[in-house]
Amino acid sequence: MSEIKIITKNWGLINPISVDSYTKKGGYRTLYSVLRNSRPAEVIEEIKRSGLRGRGGAGFYTGVKWEKAARAKGIKKYFICNLDESEPGVYKDRLIAENNPHLLLEGILIGAYAIGAREGFIYLNGSFHLAKRLLENALKQCYEKKILGKSIMGTTFDFDLKIFVGAGAYICGEETALLNSLEGYRGEPRFKSVYPCEEGLFCQPTVINNAETIVNVPWIIKNGAEKFSKIGSKNSPGTKLYCLNGMLVKSGLFEAPLGTSIRELIFDYAGGMQLGFDLWFAQIGGSSGKLVPLSLLDKLVGYGNGEEISIGQGAILVVHRGYDIKKLILSWINFFQRESCGKCVPCREGTFRLKLMAERLVSGEFDKNDAEDMKKIIWTLENTSFCPLGKVAVTGLKDVIKYNLVKELKG
Repeated sequence: MSEIKIITKNWGLINPISVDSYTKKGGYRTLYSVLRNSRPAEVIEEIKRSGLRGRGGAGFYTGVKWEKAARAKGIKKYFICNLDESEPGVYKDRLIAENNPHLLLEGILIGAYAIGAREGFIYLNGSFHLAKRLLENALKQCYEKKILGKSIMGTTFDFDLKIFVGAGAYICGEETALLNSLEGYRGEPRFKSVYPCEEGLFCQPTVINNAETIVNVPWIIKNGAEKFSKIGSKNSPGTKLYCLNGMLVKSGLFEAPLGTSIRELIFDYAGGMQLGFDLWFAQIGGSSGKLVPLSLLDKLVGYGNGEEISIGQGAILVVHRGYDIKKLILSWINFFQRESCGKCVPCREGTFRLKLMAERLVSGEFDKNDAEDMKKIIWTLENTSFCPLGKVAVTGLKDVIKYNLVKELKG
């Protein structure tokens, strides 16, 4: 079991309310070195060579996104940290803000410098009250010490950073819905004629990175892209924060290299199942994730086509035999029906219909007509929804049918 720590290395060793505690551990030295010794293009190239992928779920190459934004033309550019984190079972970004907020700010500043941004936002889930207080305190300290604002660290680089508190809407984890929310509009996805890195906030080039992605940046710049690229797997380098939940000996958050098997995460990191509980299957990536039965536990997790199981945002729900899977199905559908923004008919109406069917499944009133209709709605959501929410809403349900986990849904 690897003990490589990039993100959580100093958790518990620094005081999250003290910038001095962070700087004593070497904090902001990488930013100082970047501003004094590196051109923006050199920073971007280092991130590209590292192979860092976005940790928000999609796994897009961070350096490629930064390069597109740096080359895009606009009146001004923005750098946004996505700390919305509304996926059930995921709490990694909140814990980053609560344990080491200055590491997040240092990563944001390096990214902003690289793309030429002079203004940025942390889009924060409105229910993260402690994280909000700690981030507000960290921003105040950085402005006082000239780490934010005008002439940062005595250089010509200026950057202002603000916290924007969202309402905790799941859909605002999607980039364009987040942008709508920031602009004061309804949180719903846009049609992507161009990507936000070319035309984003207020129609200007904008980089949006997940908080976990950003906190990898200082380590990469300090230690080098080559060293980072050798951690994890070839297609998904680096470590990942995994949120393991269920009847485990040690539920919680763990940092481990990407490319680790599901079996190793469950049994080596989380200590396996509690006494008296047998593993049935695992759900990978939150309520929108795929199901992994016992036969696939040795598959490796990561991002991109080269990995066997996509880890998404990093949640792993371990389900034991005897658990009422019908109630789990209802909880999935309830969540997505509630969080649907209502922009498109397939998602708005389809999730509502699925909710009624799931309620009948739990109550024992589910019949063959429901089973056939459910499959039709699953196809409709997957193929006609405006954005990915409708598609991922049925991921777990599809796998329940695929692996014959509920007799009423067989055939």
